[in-house]
Amino acid sequence: MTEYDVIIMGAGPAGSTIARLTASMGFRVGVLDRKKILGVPLQCAGLISHRITEANVLPDNLILNSVRGAVLHSPSGIKLRVSRKRPEAHVIDRTAYDQYLADLACEAGAELRTGTAVRDFSEATGEVEVNGRTLRASVLVDARGQVAIRDKYPARQFLVRFRDQEMDTDFVDLRVDSRLSPGFLWRIPLDEKTARVGAFGHHKNLKDLIKGFISDLSTDFRIMESHHGFIPEPDPDMELVGGRCIRIGDAAGQVKPTTGGGIVLASRAAHVAAEVIQMALEDDMGLLENYQEVCRKLYMAEMKNQMRVQRTFRILSDEDLDHIFLKMKEYGAEEIISRYGDMDIQTPLIMEFLKSGLLFRIIPSIISRKVASIWK
Repeated sequence: MTEYDVIIMGAGPAGSTIARLTASMGFRVGVLDRKKILGVPLQCAGLISHRITEANVLPDNLILNSVRGAVLHSPSGIKLRVSRKRPEAHVIDRTAYDQYLADLACEAGAELRTGTAVRDFSEATGEVEVNGRTLRASVLVDARGQVAIRDKYPARQFLVRFRDQEMDTDFVDLRVDSRLSPGFLWRIPLDEKTARVGAFGHHKNLKDLIKGFISDLSTDFRIMESHHGFIPEPDPDMELVGGRCIRIGDAAGQVKPTTGGGIVLASRAAHVAAEVIQMALEDDMGLLENYQEVCRKLYMAEMKNQMRVQRTFRILSDEDLDHIFLKMKEYGAEEIISRYGDMDIQTPLIMEFLKSGLLFRIIPSIISRKVASIWK
């Protein structure tokens, strides 16, 4: 039986970051991933907040484009344009990023095993069954991503070449649609002609919705690649520690309720996890329980506010969404969103809408009582 101090199941950004941090502390770390080539197939839109550099490393050569704003589309085509002076997000080569973070973990001393599917594991004993073998560690980390989650949204994305136009690469396009809510459609430019166009949400035919969106944007385009996957539904009540095992990233439901993104949040949680694992291994295994408490202090208030936004979108029809877009233009919401909007920390914008009374001025009166019950 092969022994480790830490076995990390999953070599996505969360798993590889914990591996790098704990291996750097001198622990024997094993990383297991079912994929033979990390990051393949692509299952991410690859748009990441500029705050990633506060929580993890991102080399410039993996940034394909940087954006500073968004054009928001209502179901009928009403547009809101919001922006900042500096880049708010980066479009990254996500496959290369997964591989880069795994390489850093290996350089720090972690042992990576690709093409190694976890068949079973015991939170009580720290034993992991893989490919007919048994591995064991004092601490397990479940970083297997969405495969470890029951509740998730289907997602699909195309790589599209637009022949009849040049995009403004400073802006992404986002369209809301009640058939997807709280999901949405997106176009993320890689350059002036090429973009990732996709959607997530509970809908039977995401492919047709996306193609309709593309056709509204362009009359001459070519679909070059197609990808599909799942985005975990956020779960603030999930138990993050069980026996010798901690959960992180998508496997822990650590995703933003409004966008489904999770790399920055998971990177922050990885630092918490590494510190707790060090204390547990050097002092008392019971200290693993601290991981859940610290994580909840880290993101719970923000997650609850975003979940209220999510619940609000669930009750809006296309007509409601069009009404809201018209009212936001009337009341100057584009400037407010540009000033207070943030991909990761959305509470300041939410509080501004509530404090100014703008939220209830833009909501159709017929549903105002339902919305008020969400925000009471």
